[in-house]
Amino acid sequence: MKLQVALDLTDLRKAIELTRELCNVGLEIVEAGTPLIKLYGLSTVSALKAACPKAEVVADLKTADVGALEARLAKEFGADWATVLGATNIETIEDFIKEGRALGLKTAVDLIGLPNALERAREIMKTVTPDLFIFHVGVDVQRKTGLKFEDLLYSAYKLKTEGVGVGIAGGITEQEIRFIISSRKLVDVIIVGRAIVNDPLPLSKFITMNNILKQAKSESL
Repeated sequence: MKLQVALDLTDLRKAIELTRELCNVGLEIVEAGTPLIKLYGLSTVSALKAACPKAEVVADLKTADVGALEARLAKEFGADWATVLGATNIETIEDFIKEGRALGLKTAVDLIGLPNALERAREIMKTVTPDLFIFHVGVDVQRKTGLKFEDLLYSAYKLKTEGVGVGIAGGITEQEIRFIISSRKLVDVIIVGRAIVNDPLPLSKFITMNNILKQAKSESL
């Protein structure tokens, strides 16, 4: 499992500085969040890549149309990964993934906002399979719908057992990470945003979370 830090910020300088700091303590995947890209453009991807060349950079485009074009743009600006919405039409998803594959760009389908994410992922796989499906439910949605993190993890893990890369996102804290490990329903990528970025000591919080994952990995060897 890898820890992906989502920089859903509106301050580019802060995003770059934080990326540099985290780079020195083991950052593997950093995400140029959708708000950051909307405000500053895809140049934010290039800036984060320059701040931490050894980390993979995700352009969280949440593409909804012109899939091939947006995949090309992400790659041109140095992204290693880019995201497309699972809720959009299959033609866009297919174009996005195929163009990404041709360019060497890894692709992730974000299943946010879907009432049955597992069924939609399987439906998409009948046409095309991305490098990763992201099971993504925000904290507010969990509270209002009664959806539990355990249910989200179960769906993600079920798809992983079918041979597909999966990630999980949505208000994840140390508690959820420990639950993933104890449940043995391990996923490929755990995406954490606010719990690190909004913490008074984001560097320490990242180290703590990353160490939990490292320990779990060493114990499984």
